[in-house]
Amino acid sequence: MTPQEIVERCLALVGPDRGTALVERTGVANLRWANSTLTTNGLTSTQQVHVVVHPQVAGGIAAGTASAVVSGPEDLAGLVERARAIAVGSGPATDAAPEVPTRAPSPAWDEPPAQTSPDELAPVSALLGELLPASGVPMFGYAEHSMTTTYLGTTAGLRLRHDQPAARFELSGKSAERTRSAWAGRSGRHFADMDLTSAPDEVHGGLAAQVTRIDVPPGRQRVVLSPSAAADLLIYLLWSAGARDAVEGRSAFSRHGGGTRVGDRLSPLPFRLASDPAAAGLECADHVRSTSSSAMASAFDAGLAVGATDWVADGHLGALVTTRDSATRAGLATTPFVDNLIAGVEGRTGGLDELAQRVGDGLLVTCLWYIREVDAETLLLTGLTRDGVYVVRDGEVVGSAGNFRFNDSPLGMLERISDAGAPVDCLPREWADWFTRSRMAPLVVEDFHLSTPSEAV
Repeated sequence: MTPQEIVERCLALVGPDRGTALVERTGVANLRWANSTLTTNGLTSTQQVHVVVHPQVAGGIAAGTASAVVSGPEDLAGLVERARAIAVGSGPATDAAPEVPTRAPSPAWDEPPAQTSPDELAPVSALLGELLPASGVPMFGYAEHSMTTTYLGTTAGLRLRHDQPAARFELSGKSAERTRSAWAGRSGRHFADMDLTSAPDEVHGGLAAQVTRIDVPPGRQRVVLSPSAAADLLIYLLWSAGARDAVEGRSAFSRHGGGTRVGDRLSPLPFRLASDPAAAGLECADHVRSTSSSAMASAFDAGLAVGATDWVADGHLGALVTTRDSATRAGLATTPFVDNLIAGVEGRTGGLDELAQRVGDGLLVTCLWYIREVDAETLLLTGLTRDGVYVVRDGEVVGSAGNFRFNDSPLGMLERISDAGAPVDCLPREWADWFTRSRMAPLVVEDFHLSTPSEAV
């Protein structure tokens, strides 16, 4: 069966109830290397079917979702009935909303799914062919190109398709004694459009800077966050910015006494945090594809149009992630989650090196990992720095301070941004498995809390 046939069969099986069917076809081509030797490569393809049924039940309308890998038409009836049984058993949904209005189908609805291939990895293979035999230090890394096509249909008549290419490249170099490690990451839609050739220089430069070790005590420090490090923190901020939690008083975006903090000033600088499904190079789906309900999404909103949103504009909180239901409850505009993120400070320019020159004295944090939430009410996070924290004096990197555990809040951090560079496309180190479409400025943050030293390399 084609994905389109699966959608139509599922919707027919829903019968007189409301419902949604979504088919997700994903192909992945990848390469992995360790100790300057290629270790694995592969090409995989998966297809997942998601069905949502909205039957009328006592007290309102329910929502039930079932997902599976199906092997034939006989599997679809069981999938739909399982979704219906879940809905009936769960009772009326608190986020019930009218059907999303129909509109013209996607122009390529009838076309077969887009595909990736090993050819997408050709620029990576060419780079590794030159790099690995002559790297001088052990090199490790991973490259992946994926292509995901989704077909979404509803009983109201929506027929929407989205093709999402994504390319991810990570390169690490380690000293022979494994006491020094540096990392470079790249992301985009296709490797052919990426600057891969600068990654080895970035890694070698980091390893060289780490030869000189400078002891820096933990505590509140002025730091320059690389675009990757800034992305990891600000992505978590967006993931935590659900209007439902805020209006229920359970998040850092809740206003004391009730309501949300929309409209509050979060940064003294004209900081902007935005998403736009049409952003060049970061294009993503322009409609909701959620098939389940949470603080950030609603199963009733599948197919709802998604547009550009300023989450923070001119330093003020401009919007929270809403469903149609949570928007009504919070008295806010309907601004669904968007699968990309852009951040910067209006009028600030320059790359990471120029920003380090402007900062004078401080620490340069290249990337983060093991990020975990400590306190939802303040959005306090903890985690570790990784692959180099560099000491900057008089605008020059003079050595490495080792690594640290940090305890800080990306929301509180906005109050302490003192400078920023120009936004650039980057790969979030911690969240690369889930979120790659980010365009971030390097940020100077005062009093960033590096709480204790870390032995991590």
